[in-house]
Amino acid sequence: MSFLIEILYTLSTALLIPVILLLLGFVIWSLMELGGFLRESMQRSSSKLTYETALAEFVREHKSKTSLTNSEFFHKTNYPGLLALFAIRARLILNSPEQLAKLVSELELEAAGRLARINLGVRTAPILGLMGTLIPMGPALKGLTDGNIEALSQNLVVAFSTTVLGLFVGGVCYAMQMFRRQWYARDLNEIEYIYELIQAEPASDFALESSLASLKRTNQHALEAK
Repeated sequence: MSFLIEILYTLSTALLIPVILLLLGFVIWSLMELGGFLRESMQRSSSKLTYETALAEFVREHKSKTSLTNSEFFHKTNYPGLLALFAIRARLILNSPEQLAKLVSELELEAAGRLARINLGVRTAPILGLMGTLIPMGPALKGLTDGNIEALSQNLVVAFSTTVLGLFVGGVCYAMQMFRRQWYARDLNEIEYIYELIQAEPASDFALESSLASLKRTNQHALEAK
């Protein structure tokens, strides 16, 4: 029995260094993500007015029955987040409804992928922090029973430090995830609205006149038959 306990103790303590390295990596990664989050936030604030102006012009063109495939809306890229990607990628496929629908689906998957990446930090960092707390407790208790106060204090410092770092990374990633979920939901809603406007583009005057002429001929034939 003591042999099994010794194996468990050795394996658990061997995990301490990889857990600490992974946790430090998550701290660096979360700080980089935080920088990108702040940059994206400022970019969204600065491009909001440009997008709203371009969208208002786009809607006006739709109401005036102007062809939306030549709209200036798709020749600008200073839009918030996913809207800029949509404008860039949709520029060459406006005449293909199937490819536009595929593009909307791809942007939804891209938004989900970005949120999943942040969700990794939300879930994994606290787990690593908990592991970094529990693993040194064994050596700390062993040092206490042996009267080694120095080993006890060192292991307790490691235990509490990893807990703080894990909670820090998890908290930062959770805050970024909440904001980005709202951003991407709003972006996708705007993209679907623009897509519906493109799909609902009114027919040209020539097509409308042809339809009316065809209807008149049908009515004349019906009257002659009577």
